[in-house]
Parts: sequence; structure tokens; C-alpha cells
Amino acid sequence: MKIRHLPLPHGKSIALLGLCFALIGIIFYNTRDIMFGAPLTVKTITDGMTLSDTYLAIAGTAAHAQILLLNGREIYTNRKGEFSEPVLLVPGYNVIEVQMTDRFGKTNTKSYELVLTEQGDQYTLNTHPTALRQ
Repeated sequence: MKIRHLPLPHGKSIALLGLCFALIGIIFYNTRDIMFGAPLTVKTITDGMTLSDTYLAIAGTAAHAQILLLNGREIYTNRKGEFSEPVLLVPGYNVIEVQMTDRFGKTNTKSYELVLTEQGDQYTLNTHPTALRQ
């Protein structure tokens, strides 16, 4: 038994294919936070940075955050999902952890290991992990 396909004109098949791809793209774009979790971005701290102050302002964005924690303490975002919170570092080893949980229960965590070393009357921040072994 042969299956017969109804031939579509070439222009209509391309338009139908384009419509299907557009629909798949729209669905993926609108559900990306459900599949991958909402993005967490920390803008003011990076690995390998050096500072000469014990005060550090942690700032970034946490889109669609239900709960946002900085070292286990809840902090809040503005309407745009932006946050900014001060942290005081102690001489020696410091860990900064930012954890976000979105409304679907997905968790995103960023952790930074920092070392604040004393040089005379001044402190400097060394975030390189090998600095701990010296």
C-alpha cells in the first residue's frame, strides 16, 4: 500500500517551515529560565583581582530571584533584579558565596575564595588560590 502525500507548492512549504522554526524559538526563549534556571551575575568581583581595602561592594543581577543569599544572609534586589551589598573582609582567607533560588526551585551559586593580606598599615586582596599555600 502506497502512502500518497499531497504536494504543497514550494513557497507554502518554506513559509510553513519558517513558521515552525519561529514557534520553536519563541517557546524556547520563554521557557529558558525553567529549563536552565535564572541567570546570576556578580559584576564587582572576579577571580584574580587585587584590592587594597577591607571593604568590598558585591553587586550584580539576579533575574527572577525568589531568594537571594550572600554568605547565608538574605539580601534583596530592586525591580530590575539588581543587588548591591557591602562586605567587610578579615585578614587572611575569606569566602564570598552568592546563592540564588528562582520561583521554580532551581538554585544557582557563585563562590569566590579571597585572601586579604597585610602589607604594612595597608591590606591587599589576593584571590589566587595558590596564595594560600605560600
